[in-house]
Amino acid sequence: MNALHPRCAVLLCCWLALPAWSEDSYTLRGFDARIQRGIDLIYNLRFEEAERHFQAIVAAEPDNPLGYFFRAMVSWWRILIDLADETHDDAFYARLQQCIEVCDRRLEKDPLDFDAILFKGGAIGFRGRLRGDRGQYVRAARDGLRGLPLLKKSRQLEPTNKDILFGQGLYHYFAEVMPQRHRILRPLMAFLPDGDRLLGLEQLEEVAREGAYARTEAAYFLGQIYRIFEKDKRRALPYFEELYAQYPDNAVFHRYAAWTMVELGRWHSGVALYEEYVRRGLAGQTGYHRHGRLEAHYYVGKYAYFEHRHVEAADHLAATDRLAADSERKRDLAFAVLANLLLGQVHDLAGRREEAVFRYQRVRGLPDHADSHRRAQRYLHAPYRARASEEVNLVPPTE
Repeated sequence: MNALHPRCAVLLCCWLALPAWSEDSYTLRGFDARIQRGIDLIYNLRFEEAERHFQAIVAAEPDNPLGYFFRAMVSWWRILIDLADETHDDAFYARLQQCIEVCDRRLEKDPLDFDAILFKGGAIGFRGRLRGDRGQYVRAARDGLRGLPLLKKSRQLEPTNKDILFGQGLYHYFAEVMPQRHRILRPLMAFLPDGDRLLGLEQLEEVAREGAYARTEAAYFLGQIYRIFEKDKRRALPYFEELYAQYPDNAVFHRYAAWTMVELGRWHSGVALYEEYVRRGLAGQTGYHRHGRLEAHYYVGKYAYFEHRHVEAADHLAATDRLAADSERKRDLAFAVLANLLLGQVHDLAGRREEAVFRYQRVRGLPDHADSHRRAQRYLHAPYRARASEEVNLVPPTE
């Protein structure tokens, strides 16, 4: 057997000395179609397949934080399906902590490990995001304090990576906006860099346009920011429409596209989406829960009422009330109040006074919303006669 040329021998030794994950390892440096396949499974709400996909990455590379982080993202989207449901919170926090611990072990060996820095910052950032949603504003701000230096360091290591701007954009936006809403945060913000609302929006929009893996998440956050915080539904709608077009099985994108259309007065398009939401919910499709169906029935019924299709309106409004019957959620009960008030009006217009009285009394037995108790009492005293101004002002609650 011929001996290796000395130069070839050196090259072979160098190659053998490389870590096993160097050639085919999962990393956010550059684009990897294998990672994107798993992310697409999450956004299509195919959770069991996504779990298997990222668990296989964990098994193949137990020292790589990527698999752990995206397993946590499966839990994140289980939460987002119904944000009021806190049953998935513990699993999410546990998975984030596991990711952080893997990152810490790698950072002990290499303080400039890009993936460990990025995923630790991302895990802390998402933990803070849920804590904010749960009203734990001080703990959320502390996570911001811990996560921001990691985001800055990852940006220094990979200055052209657009996905890194996602975390920075969220920080810059909410660091300015949240202290204005919650005074308790103001003393803590003295220890944090100032926020910049406009810069945050610019960074998130850049990620939504040019990001590799964070593009969808950035678009979703932008839709919610414009809808909830900026009070600009016209800016919000294109994000939800594009997201739903890309992931048509995503119940969250479906519902927010429908809701924003209706809020903007695009009733025909929004109601068509809500009707499809009801069909998928009845078929048991993942993500289409009864609280969303309750909302959908209300808007479909209200639109039918405006169109003077009173029989159809009554069916959907009654469905709203049935779905809210054993709910303790404030928002569900508010929809039930409005649905019963409209049902009473429908029955009065049809001359079914006894049924109308039953509905007005039902309103009086539910929590007051949008001056519903006073109006129900008025219609108990005298039957309802069509007044357009009263119909239009039956405004449901925001989330």
